[in-house]
Amino acid sequence: MPQVADPDIAGLVRSEVENRWPDGVSDLDEIARYGLVPFGKMMGPWLLVRSSLAVGGELEPVLPAAVAVECVQVGAMMHDDIIDDDPQRRSKPAAYSVFGRSAATVGGDGLFFHGFAALSECQEAGVPATRVSRALGVLAHTGLRIGNAALKEVRMSHRICSTAAYFDMIRDKSGALLWMACGLGATLSGADQRHAEALGEYSDLLGIGYQIRDDLMAYDGTRAGKPNVSDIRNSRPTLPVLLAHRDASPEHQHRIERILADTTSPIADRREAMTELVHEYGAVRSARETSHDYARLAAKALDPLPPSEHKNALIDLTVPGNLA
Repeated sequence: MPQVADPDIAGLVRSEVENRWPDGVSDLDEIARYGLVPFGKMMGPWLLVRSSLAVGGELEPVLPAAVAVECVQVGAMMHDDIIDDDPQRRSKPAAYSVFGRSAATVGGDGLFFHGFAALSECQEAGVPATRVSRALGVLAHTGLRIGNAALKEVRMSHRICSTAAYFDMIRDKSGALLWMACGLGATLSGADQRHAEALGEYSDLLGIGYQIRDDLMAYDGTRAGKPNVSDIRNSRPTLPVLLAHRDASPEHQHRIERILADTTSPIADRREAMTELVHEYGAVRSARETSHDYARLAAKALDPLPPSEHKNALIDLTVPGNLA
């Protein structure tokens, strides 16, 4: 996915991060900086700021929260890389490859707590204490959603599941991270219930569309700074696989099931076999169309928000070319 943060927002958040974790820090902060720098898409901070401004908020008071969402997202990715045994992230070695699994696990935990600490600073920046308190609840609930999704994904591996179970899992896997950003922006800026719910629905739907697009990378040749064989290696039943299985002949259904259950054949062989089946049944095209459908639903969810350039920016993110 392309960089979505405009230069002003990106520059402000980067400056905040550099001030907190300057070059040369040690111990836990060294691992935090390694995960945060160089910066990724900055999608979370961008969504938080745009959501805040779309409901009448101001930029400066929510900047610490923008740092918080980046911390939580990077911490979650550190843990994902360990669980999935993915050696690369953001076109560089994953944190566990550099610091070891135990240290990277602690580093990810540390980033979560850095997120809570940064969010609490919004009160000093002028946000009412009651809003900060509610925002801390949003952040905590996000962590529970992410953890629940991670456990579901591990348990779903090596077998076919229903598409309903898959969508339920990815709503929390990726939707929760976007929900965190939009929810914090809305909560800290005093959004009314109708606008907050609209942003919540938008972020969940956009997260589903984004995750489907991410899952397609194993089969359409796209690379995004991390291995595109992770889902194959970990036997994940992603949407392209589930759609191919649904439409396949009984013989090919059994073949897909055997590939998912296989943990000993070379990864390249498994990827080649699954890619052939996914393309044979048009599952890449179907999954991409489903991703676009969810993006369109996300845009529609923003209808209750008042007209503004910030609402338009959130809608622009749902355009298929931007989601891809």
